[in-house]
Amino acid sequence: MLDMLLQGQYDDVRCKCVCPKENNKTTRIPNVFVQTVEAKDCNCEHIVQREEQFCLRCQCMYEARNTTLIKVVIIFILVVLGILCIYLLYLFIDSKRRPVELSVTADEVQERLRATRLRGGSIRKFDEKMAKWKKTVAEQRRNIYDTRTMLS
Repeated sequence: MLDMLLQGQYDDVRCKCVCPKENNKTTRIPNVFVQTVEAKDCNCEHIVQREEQFCLRCQCMYEARNTTLIKVVIIFILVVLGILCIYLLYLFIDSKRRPVELSVTADEVQERLRATRLRGGSIRKFDEKMAKWKKTVAEQRRNIYDTRTMLS
């Protein structure tokens, strides 16, 4: 019985018949039957080999699939997952071997700011120019919205 079920299970073409389960207490009959047959022989009489009354409730379908492509896709996915696991392991070991140094001086922007402070008062000059510009913008806004005149 089990041999009949597994005979066409893993082929590229197969006939699959699905029948309703019977509530017979003495014998247990499976409700899915799979065999490798020609498309013209894909019916209940050839696959299930039961009486006609039982076959009226069965549905048989001829299936064609590419098991080689399925195997290749599964192997590809497993290889990608394996590479990701190896990379994760490498990163974990690398972080334990050499801890990451977090320091304030490692930032390039902070290094540049520190260098400009050491060169002189260029930041102070920049702050003065920005304050003058803000004052001019505020005056322009006041003149445009309050007195409706433009600066020249």
